[in-house]
Amino acid sequence: MIALKSIPALAERLKYIRKINGLSQIDLAEIAGTTQQAIQQAEAGKAQNPRYLHKLSLALNIPYEWLTMNLVPDKKSKDVVSAGFSEKGREVLDSFFAMPKKDQALLMELMKTRQKKD
Repeated sequence: MIALKSIPALAERLKYIRKINGLSQIDLAEIAGTTQQAIQQAEAGKAQNPRYLHKLSLALNIPYEWLTMNLVPDKKSKDVVSAGFSEKGREVLDSFFAMPKKDQALLMELMKTRQKKD
């Protein structure tokens, strides 16, 4: 597995992973099942939650948690799940990031109102 480092912006993580794999935007788009324009938009910081990130993480063998949230896995563990989320957690994240921004905001609002007050 490639060396992952903390890179706060999704756009910069996408550029980093593309360049260390020696891929063009077109190559990355093919792997992710999207268009070169979509990759270009994401790398320009105009797409904060692209729908293809899970597919991309699987194809490039990089942790989904790093790609989506900049969570760098524990170097001692090669198990991606132990570094972040269970399969169910990934499914929830995939669904959330696939939603339009407006729906994400509504869901976040609902979750905040449902939190137990201490």
